[in-house]
Amino acid sequence: MTDARWTLAVDHGTSTTVGAWADVDPRDGWVRVGPVEVDGAPTMPSAVLSRPDGVVLAGRPALEAGALDPAAALLRSRPHLAASTGGPPELLTRWPRPTTAVDVATALIAKVVHAEAGRRGTLPAVVVLLHPASWSPPAREALRAAGRAALAAIPYTSPDQVDLLDGPRAAAHRLGGQGRLLVVDLGGAATELAVVDRAADGTSSVAAVDSVNVGAEVLDDALAQLVLDRAPAAFAARVRFGGDLEAHRAWYRLRTSVREAKEPLAVTGAVSIPLPALPPEPPPGVVGLTHGDLGAMLAPGLEEIAQGITSLVGTLTGPRPAMLVRGGLAGMPRVREWLAERTGFGLAHGGDPGAVSAFGPASGAAAWVAERLGLGRR
Repeated sequence: MTDARWTLAVDHGTSTTVGAWADVDPRDGWVRVGPVEVDGAPTMPSAVLSRPDGVVLAGRPALEAGALDPAAALLRSRPHLAASTGGPPELLTRWPRPTTAVDVATALIAKVVHAEAGRRGTLPAVVVLLHPASWSPPAREALRAAGRAALAAIPYTSPDQVDLLDGPRAAAHRLGGQGRLLVVDLGGAATELAVVDRAADGTSSVAAVDSVNVGAEVLDDALAQLVLDRAPAAFAARVRFGGDLEAHRAWYRLRTSVREAKEPLAVTGAVSIPLPALPPEPPPGVVGLTHGDLGAMLAPGLEEIAQGITSLVGTLTGPRPAMLVRGGLAGMPRVREWLAERTGFGLAHGGDPGAVSAFGPASGAAAWVAERLGLGRR
């Protein structure tokens, strides 16, 4: 049954999907927020895989199953959702079943909904879905259709329980405050730059938006290619040009290892990437990556982002905004500080680490819709 005392937000990103809830703290009546745990973690890979037996896997299980069947794993599908035109949806795969970007989004949204609703034993009053501010109306409607399809499989739900909110306004709502804010979202496929005007009554609007073709997925590909450059020549050649199933499996596992090694690389300064087995050959060993490797690949992209920030804000009049830098790449060493120094914009986080966390915009969106419903003290 629906419970009017809590709301849910889902941020389906290119690389990861996160959820956040908002409810009323019974101790003081204020709205509180928190992350949704799925498969024991606050984030899940944006991966979906349909098995031949009809079972659809989403998140971590889909990513792991893809190691054996890379062709069946659907990754990085959100750009296809963004490209929706309102016409017949693009098929991402025909095997083992025809699947579109809307189907992928439906499976990911449904998993977040079931995780939190199962924990509480009730359904949320509203599910709000996040999207980039630059998305077209057809893209937003495709996302809405995915949310409605996710709820349609649950008894006692209604299509009216799905709402949408753009990511920059959600991030700004989590941060709080008034005035102009520049939100820099270093996403998986690209970086979105948006200027948000925040009014005293808690409402907000997007004054300007642009995107830069720099994202974490491109970095992952480049780092994986660097690992192959340093791997034994025969191994690298087979992975790159072999074309057989084991070569595809090796590339899939290598790229997954590289993506998951970025965070420890940022913290420790060096990591060892195990090269995947490539039968019938013995395991080929490991390849090391360092901060220097990461910095050399990040620098050109960060410069492009800095130029995009200067260009976007240069078109506006009024006071210079503070800058909120978030997204996966923002966790790399000194990325936020470098962008602030390069552009001259002060960093804004309000002393709240949650504002720049992976679930920051989702928690802002969950609180936003809770407040619209009149939950909690005002």
